[in-house]
Amino acid sequence: MKTNLDSSLAFSGKLSPKTLAKFKENLLPKQYREVKNFRAGEKYTNIDIVTVQNSPMRLMNGTVILPKETYAEFSKSRSKNAPKARIKLADGQLPFNFDTFKLITEDLVKRGEKLLNILK
Repeated sequence: MKTNLDSSLAFSGKLSPKTLAKFKENLLPKQYREVKNFRAGEKYTNIDIVTVQNSPMRLMNGTVILPKETYAEFSKSRSKNAPKARIKLADGQLPFNFDTFKLITEDLVKRGEKLLNILK
């Protein structure tokens, strides 16, 4: 009998509860189940999608715009005061739909964790 040892890492990083709640409002049950079961990254990594509103800007014609940016925010769930790493996803507010979920790839999670390790 031949046995193979699985040497891959156990991925247990997941989306934060706030992000999951936003996805639950906008997705079908089948799509939400896939989002809820998403795991990537190291153990205890929290992944959050955050929309930040920047300071108002006045255009040349006098119109005031309120620019928004969407980030993927990475943190460690075991420490509350630890630094957070952000990677910009878009220069606007992204809806919480399945296309936005597809932007969170394993490569993006690895880059976010690398930023967290630099900030330690």
